[in-house]
Amino acid sequence: MEALSRTPLSEQAARALLDDVRRGRWAVGEQLPGEVSLAQELSVGRSTIREAIRRLAARGVLTTKQGVGVFLAATEPTQPWDQLAEIAEITDLLQVRVAIESRAAALAAVKHNDDDARIIRTALANRNALLAGAPQALAAEDIRLHQVVVAASHNELLITLFDGLRARLVAAMTDMLTMMPVDASDAAEHAAVVDAILTRDADHAETLTRAHLLGLASALDQGASRAGSHRDGKRTERVGRRQKHV
Repeated sequence: MEALSRTPLSEQAARALLDDVRRGRWAVGEQLPGEVSLAQELSVGRSTIREAIRRLAARGVLTTKQGVGVFLAATEPTQPWDQLAEIAEITDLLQVRVAIESRAAALAAVKHNDDDARIIRTALANRNALLAGAPQALAAEDIRLHQVVVAASHNELLITLFDGLRARLVAAMTDMLTMMPVDASDAAEHAAVVDAILTRDADHAETLTRAHLLGLASALDQGASRAGSHRDGKRTERVGRRQKHV
């Protein structure tokens, strides 16, 4: 196994582990080396290895037994790797958004002015008007709403960080909306965040924002897992039919 040299390291590590699986380094059911050993092989930190294991476990390649270790569950992920990488990138961006936006929502609740309130209300209405629209259009308005909330924080660092990510956030949100439908609770969640901000409830605004973004990450992961299970079932059904014809 070669040392890694490019980022994102967790994705590179997951690819390297999957390559070893495909080369037959471990048999299904066999325990993998510990985090320290794998981290040394790939010249990365243990946190990177943990994230790589988490990603492969979510796709059915690895399984973790608490207090025992990590075991090989399958030799192939339950969905194509390009989609795995796409989901991983969206998840990474959502984690960054949690850090930026939860704090920004709390500050916006304290620092927003009348103009900010008007702009936030308008952005919420524009976003909700497109809930049944095309993913790209909804994604643009969704990120616009989050952007004006960050702007209402009047924190230049948070504003700069968010604006620097805006194009990637719109693209990631478009991909996510293409992969899974808008949840029925989506409009209510956004309305609750806006209400907390406009009523100057900083703690509630921060908590709701964090819960909303983490909920998106969880829904994305669960949706991908269900899709993989569905494909596995179809594949097993086709194999069964072929065996009957033999």
